[in-house]
Amino acid sequence: MEKKIVFSSDSTLSQQCYEQLQNEIIEGILKPGQKLKVAPIKERFSIGQSPVREALSRLASFGLVEIEDNKGFRVSTISESDIRDTYTTFTQIENMALSLAIERGDADWEASIVAELHKLSLLENKKGFDSYAQWAECNYNFHMALIAGCNSPTLLEIRRNLYMKFDRYCRMSYQISKHELPINNHEHKKIAQAVLERDKKSAEELMTYHINGPLEDVIKNFKKNSLI
Repeated sequence: MEKKIVFSSDSTLSQQCYEQLQNEIIEGILKPGQKLKVAPIKERFSIGQSPVREALSRLASFGLVEIEDNKGFRVSTISESDIRDTYTTFTQIENMALSLAIERGDADWEASIVAELHKLSLLENKKGFDSYAQWAECNYNFHMALIAGCNSPTLLEIRRNLYMKFDRYCRMSYQISKHELPINNHEHKKIAQAVLERDKKSAEELMTYHINGPLEDVIKNFKKNSLI
């Protein structure tokens, strides 16, 4: 039996429902193709039908939920072609933002990169470290620091939305593989160095390898578990 969730009043019910379902889809708790019926969600979260439908519609706009004609909602299914397309497109967006950040970034931007790399390095070099959630937050902050200097809210918004799908594939692959957490501190340091040296070509090459290095293992994990 699913545990009921009681939301606080700090934000709208629809927003809180959206964030909870988003997390459960990205973590793989809600499985690809799983039906998302409004009534059980409404009961589980103790909220009205409208906030639930609004949350599901928002998730559909980001590719995490599919709307079926006359059949309601379901968690978006996964295909090898979509995984590859997501990785390719995310790499292009990331490198576009990175390139602009190298052109436009100021001293505060540089300082932010150094600070976030330091936090991430402390975690990645910690003996016995195995907390994916903690690492994922620090890793996200570091990558955001790298591209924040692009000074393009529109580009960062596109990146944020696409990241949801990208992160879903990364997290689900890790959850089902049960392998040790991959530590990328050497790669992170090399990327930061290239960016701080304003070496656009090296930075983009390193970022491309960094993002796509695990791709074949991700696809292998999904195939092994009959998810694609």
